[in-house]
Amino acid sequence: MPELAAEFAEAWRRFQAADSVRLLDETLESEWTRGRTDYAAFLIQITDPAVRAHIARVLEAVASIPGVEPYPEAYWHATIKGVGFMAGQPARDDELSPDDIHRIAEEARPLLEHQAPFRAQLANINAFAEVVFMEVLDGGVIRSLNKRLLDGIAGIQRQPVDGAYFLPHISIARFSSSDGLPQLKETLARLRDEQPAGPAFTVRDALLIRAHPTGEAPTFETLAAYPRRY
Repeated sequence: MPELAAEFAEAWRRFQAADSVRLLDETLESEWTRGRTDYAAFLIQITDPAVRAHIARVLEAVASIPGVEPYPEAYWHATIKGVGFMAGQPARDDELSPDDIHRIAEEARPLLEHQAPFRAQLANINAFAEVVFMEVLDGGVIRSLNKRLLDGIAGIQRQPVDGAYFLPHISIARFSSSDGLPQLKETLARLRDEQPAGPAFTVRDALLIRAHPTGEAPTFETLAAYPRRY
């Protein structure tokens, strides 16, 4: 999908021009230190062995760079849509009750299960201000699913990066400081030259998960599964 490639190239240009990164306490995960513990999201877990092996090889090259904190293998996923924080008594616009989550899970079923299995491919290593990530080229399917959920289900948290701006990706590391930023830029540029593409894989299902905070990375509990039926 040409527009995805162009948008990933623009993300890379912005990162190369950046003089700092967004640290952990400035991102969504920081909310877990402020009494908001569980976050719901639709995502695709990365289970393909070849994809995991490729990501592991890439991570070896960046794991020792100061300020870079790799995510563990169990965390690797491609987000389809963030839903919101789960709360017994919602008090903010981005909080949802257990009944809200149950309704959203069921309303998502036809929207996700009617999507045929599709092929995706890892492309370049890249970075946003918050994370190092692997680009995912999928012909626009994940972006389409993101928009389908936004348009079809009331109450889901709407974010600036959703819809036409959503870029499918797999986050592989976060930042604890900007100390290693020059080294990280150089290393990622080298990896983009050496390994411009990774393996292709087939996406056959999606999950609605509850993310719990832990020291190393959030852990996932499956709330609903959406196998592809066609």
